Amino acid sequence: MQFSLKAPDGTVIESYHKDRKAFIQIAGMEYEIYNPVDEFDADPEIRKMIEESEEDIKHGRVYSTEEMIEAIKRGEL
Repeated sequence: MQFSLKAPDGTVIESYHKDRKAFIQIAGMEYEIYNPVDEFDADPEIRKMIEESEEDIKHGRVYSTEEMIEAIKRGEL
């Protein structure tokens, strides 16, 4: 996502991509945007876990916080 913002003091913030990385520029200074979610998405094992979790949610295989706490208290987890 690229954007351009102008602050009340006139400072312009621009976003752009360079070398497959996202950057913003504020008052002439360049800053790389760090997004840890990208690292998770790139990890095949984590991606698989996320997809399995989404399937569980879709099929109603979910537990409330209270249910999980009770299962832990009973030693089931």
